[in-house]
Amino acid sequence: MLRRLKFFGIGFLLSVIIIASVGEENRLKTTFIAYWNYFDMDKRVITHLENDSIQFTTIAECQMVYYHLTKADVLLVLDDGNVNFDLSDKNGDPCQYYVVENLINGMNLSVTFEYCYTPNTVRVMHFVANKEDEVCNF
Repeated sequence: MLRRLKFFGIGFLLSVIIIASVGEENRLKTTFIAYWNYFDMDKRVITHLENDSIQFTTIAECQMVYYHLTKADVLLVLDDGNVNFDLSDKNGDPCQYYVVENLINGMNLSVTFEYCYTPNTVRVMHFVANKEDEVCNF
């Protein structure tokens, strides 16, 4: 009886794995990656920063004109970017500031994001390209 139950359990698990991994979207793979990325602090922060309504401050817009970048170029820093926790203020209340660094269009961009969790808003405060002095200080 116990032997039959073991065979049934192994067959059941194999069928679930096969059914979950077949199809256009591999649900098993995406779920596994989502759980695996849960323990990566960079991915967790960037997930919170990826928002449909990201706002840009006037300083950030001035810097975009100076460096000939678009908003889409600046937001590319979130794709496989690294969060610099040494420069970030993650204990702020109600807003936290995170510095995300990535190589975009041949420039090392360090973008400072403001994440306010109470109204759930994200703003690009300013950014630094190639570790130059900050431009457009008002």
